[in-house]
Amino acid sequence: MRKLCVLFGFMLVVAASAKAQNFEVGGNYQFVRINPGGGASGSNCQGAAGSAAVGLNNWASIVGDFGGCKITGMPSGSSGSQINYLFGPRITARGYGRFSPFVQTLFGGVHDSATAAGLTATANSFGWTIGGGADFAVTKHVALRAIQFDYLYTHFSGTRQNNFRIQSGLVYRWGSGKR
Repeated sequence: MRKLCVLFGFMLVVAASAKAQNFEVGGNYQFVRINPGGGASGSNCQGAAGSAAVGLNNWASIVGDFGGCKITGMPSGSSGSQINYLFGPRITARGYGRFSPFVQTLFGGVHDSATAAGLTATANSFGWTIGGGADFAVTKHVALRAIQFDYLYTHFSGTRQNNFRIQSGLVYRWGSGKR
């Protein structure tokens, strides 16, 4: 995973210096519905996420998305959390005034951690999302990420998990690219 992070960082630097199109960073509230599979009941996970994107042109960008959340509704004395780090392409439809819908697919990793009765268990998994959302420009540089909805696939302990992720927050943009 370290090599993937270094590769993503290198791609960001190269893309930004090649043409200096546009760059954006965002901070979001994140809700993840975790469906552990194998007949186990699901749980909710609430937290925060951040993203950074470098525009390659007016419609395509490379995205890095990082999120963390705390699992809610667990029995007293236990806790759990999930961290995801995902990278990939985003396609944005411009030309709708202040409204900019987008689709993306991201690949990376997911880390789960749970503590109960003083014992801690952790696990790592491949993670993959496909989804989209919509930004609404408030000013030239600030946009409201009205909604972002993703299907989040993970594969922990030999079991597939079909999770869903919803985000909403603020995005700050700068650069020479069109908005």
